[in-house]
This record gives sequence, C-alpha cells and structure tokens, in this order.
Amino acid sequence: MKKNILLSFLFAFCVNGIVSAQNMRTLFVEMPDSLMPLLTKNNREDYVDFIDAGMQARVTNRLDSKSELLKFTPDYLLLKTSSSGSMQMKMLPAEGDTILCVVNTVCAEACDSRIAFYTSDWQPLDGSRYFKKPLISDFFLCADSVASTNSEEKKESHAESLDALLEISDIYLVHLTLSDRDNNLSAEYTMPRYMLQGDSARVVPNLRKISYEWTASGFEKK
Repeated sequence: MKKNILLSFLFAFCVNGIVSAQNMRTLFVEMPDSLMPLLTKNNREDYVDFIDAGMQARVTNRLDSKSELLKFTPDYLLLKTSSSGSMQMKMLPAEGDTILCVVNTVCAEACDSRIAFYTSDWQPLDGSRYFKKPLISDFFLCADSVASTNSEEKKESHAESLDALLEISDIYLVHLTLSDRDNNLSAEYTMPRYMLQGDSARVVPNLRKISYEWTASGFEKK
C-alpha cells in the first residue's frame, strides 16, 4: 500500500514537471513576433529542438547574426539575442493563472533593462501593478542613513552627501536580473560605468543592489 502511494506521488511529480516544461516550451514558441522581432517562430522551434537533442541552441536571426538560448528550465529561459542584447523570461505564479515576466537588456559599457508582464496568452499587463521602478536614490547606502538618523545635524550631513552623489548620478541605467532558481529579481544601478574615473570612485562604494521577491501582489523589496 505504501509502495503504491509512493509510486503515485512520484508519477504525479514527474507529470507535473513535464507539463511545466511543455508550458514554457509552448509559451516561448508561441511568443508573438512583435515581442521578438529578431527571431521567427521557426527559430524558436529550432531552439527547443536543439535543447532536446543536447546540442548548442544557436540560430541565425533575421539580421544574419547569431542568437543563442543559454538557459532553459521548466519556468525560466535566458536568450542572448545579439552581441549586445539579451532576454529573460520567467513564469510566475498568480491567482488562478501564470504571469509571464520578460526582461530585455541592452549592454554597451553599461547594461540597461526594460521589464514587462503578460498573461499566459501574451496579453500585456500593467507593469506598474507588479513592479515599482526603483529611484536612483534607492541604490545608495546613505539613503538609509538619512532615513534612520534622528539628529537633524547628522541627517543634514547625510542628505548633503546623498545630494552630492545624486548630482553626478543623473542618468537612469538599471540592470534587472531574474533568478533561474527562484522567483526573485535583482536590480543594479550601472551608470557609474559611464562616469569619469573620479566620479565613479566616489559613487560605486556607496551603491548596493536591490533584491525583490515575488509575492501575491508582485515584486516586493526584500
């Protein structure tokens, strides 16, 4: 009896894993061309065929350059779309459905990302409902010092320091990274890579990454 229960449990686990993998496969292949203009549906089908065969998942895109599927799991994929671009896709649990989170990133000296959310049939969702874009000031460690300091004199000193750093950090460049292991997201301010060496040396030691976790209401700061 116990053996039968165990076998039933293992069978259900395996079936659920296969269904999830098929779902990601279907979602990726059926992704509208307008959301991925570099690749055709045939390209996307080739990718998953290559993965199944244990081969390098690399194809020639519409610009006659190479695009490569670097990671593919039951709920996540990472696609190197070009020498400077990438796309991440993550299936996230939602009430009664699955939400698709797509992050497109372009990198030169620094990386900059855009995030979007879709239903399981690729209908766009209001992104501001699921992710609140961080302010540049949120990336600075001294912003916490300003908020937690009781002394007005010290608070003013911290605020001046933050203001000075923000004055040379006036361009919004943020690299977003979805986790392939869990439902977390990280954000990194990358503008210092374009700064003069002296300015970068002032800013970088005061920066932090921001981590988010997926909840019933969207990505929340950890």
